[in-house]
Amino acid sequence: MPDTNIIITLIIMLAAIVLFSLEVFSVDIVSILVVLALIFFRILSPEDAFLGFSNTALVMIGSILIMTTGLVKAGVADRIAHLILKKAGTHPRRLLFMFLITVGLISAFINNVAATAILLPAAVSIARMARLNPSKLLMPLAFGSMLGGMLTLIGTSTNIAVSQSLSRYNITPFSLFEFTPIGILIFVAGIIFFITVGWLLLPDREKETVMEEYGIREYLSELKVMPQSPIVGGKISQDTFEGAPDLTIVGIYRESKNIYIPGEHYTIQDGDSLLVMGSVDSLARAGQLEGVVLKSGLKPLDEDLEPGDVRMVEAVIAADSMLEWKTLKELNFRHTYGLSVIAIYRQGICLREKVGRILLRVGDVLLIQGEKDRINALSDILKLIVIGEVSPEQYRTKKATIASAIFLSSIVIGAAGLLPISISFLAGAVMMVLSKCLYADEVYEAMNMHLLVLIGGMIALGIAVERSGTAKFIAEFLINNTSSYGIHALLGSFFILTVLLTQPMSNVAAALLILPIAIHTALQLGVNPKTFAMTVAIAASCSFITPLEPSCVLVYGPGRYRFSDFIRVGLPLTIIAFIISIIFVPIFWPLK
Repeated sequence: MPDTNIIITLIIMLAAIVLFSLEVFSVDIVSILVVLALIFFRILSPEDAFLGFSNTALVMIGSILIMTTGLVKAGVADRIAHLILKKAGTHPRRLLFMFLITVGLISAFINNVAATAILLPAAVSIARMARLNPSKLLMPLAFGSMLGGMLTLIGTSTNIAVSQSLSRYNITPFSLFEFTPIGILIFVAGIIFFITVGWLLLPDREKETVMEEYGIREYLSELKVMPQSPIVGGKISQDTFEGAPDLTIVGIYRESKNIYIPGEHYTIQDGDSLLVMGSVDSLARAGQLEGVVLKSGLKPLDEDLEPGDVRMVEAVIAADSMLEWKTLKELNFRHTYGLSVIAIYRQGICLREKVGRILLRVGDVLLIQGEKDRINALSDILKLIVIGEVSPEQYRTKKATIASAIFLSSIVIGAAGLLPISISFLAGAVMMVLSKCLYADEVYEAMNMHLLVLIGGMIALGIAVERSGTAKFIAEFLINNTSSYGIHALLGSFFILTVLLTQPMSNVAAALLILPIAIHTALQLGVNPKTFAMTVAIAASCSFITPLEPSCVLVYGPGRYRFSDFIRVGLPLTIIAFIISIIFVPIFWPLK
């Protein structure tokens, strides 16, 4: 029977897993709650509980995020991507092959979510030009970024966190390219899978026009304002139609001139024709209001919503967007930004009614109408990935050479051992700012504090799992139940356990939760602990079975995927990674 500390630690672990899965709180809040619980139940002293936040892994990951953001802002990653994609032509499988190679090489050195975000607009545009449905490219794009992250130590924050945690056990951390041999095998196998069997498993959904896709055609109508109407002289607001409060005015026809995106300062005049959007019930109620006439049968084309420099575009809410967990009404979106959100697409469901009251999430696709320049200007500020036809992001191309030089120098100095990797990367991050490849106010946005707090808290939980005896307890249980099947079966059990945990929760959290148990198991058996650590790190990156990994969240909406699509494609890919890992990890990192 385990002692009290082990039971409490197991309960805290289980509670963390449940909270990560339910997404009731953000991951950093859950991480802080875990630290507080460990202190409250005296599993760790306050000093020990906060050791995770002083770990060099946080310095390395923060520095990498700053440097890679500098590369993105300088247009380096975008330029490389487009140069490679130019050679792909329009042959579907060749195009897929080039996308996988491109995103894999990029994500080997920058965050996989950033790599996906860089190529997402290009993938949608190229798919349309090649007359290929985006669903055939976007899931491989996300998976390719995750596979590419396995190629190097800095390819994903999970690899860094696992490597730096090894020093707690007096084990030499992984070197910069120590992941490369196993990473190449899994990456190549992934490419072969996608251009053969995977291509057949990928959904091939027809891309409808924007109007048909969002179902707006039946929700748009025109209201003619009559002289006796009580709304004449009133301002544009949500209370314009008291009998139909859910109607939104998206355009005004006035004296043969079109006025789109009417702000709250516009005054309604006699004779105006209002282009309104709402539910069928709202439109029916509006037709019964005094002083307005409902014109039935309005069938606008996409171009009707895009006069002049006004465009209708799709935009994906990226990670750390200021829109996350807020409503459009709360932000007073149209008045503040001069843009209208006509509909929201979320995980296979198009949300049209009461759009302003919907709590926005990362991965939501917004159908936005507004001036092209305004969309361009605000997409970066609001952290939106625009996948419609607006001009590309303005990069600091003059800084491309120096940004590349700083990044490559940091890698070479760290890999050659001239400085510790954490110091060389920190110096590189500082140089990115001093050289103005990245502005000072962009540094904190780049660092992703949610991720850093999560890692700090999970390192603390890992320390608790080790010191409370929980790691030893679980290790003995696994050894007793799998040792008769051989060491490879034990490695396989850790791989499967990590994969199961990494689907609903953060990759880093899953890895740091299982790592202490894996290390203790290896030490008890007297085998190489790095074999087990590498297995856990690879398994933690295999978040292919569900669309909950941030890279998958970004493509879920634009690809019009369903949850089952990820199971159908991701499960066989996970099995391939499992087989390669169990065979080759013990070869590259011998057990004895």
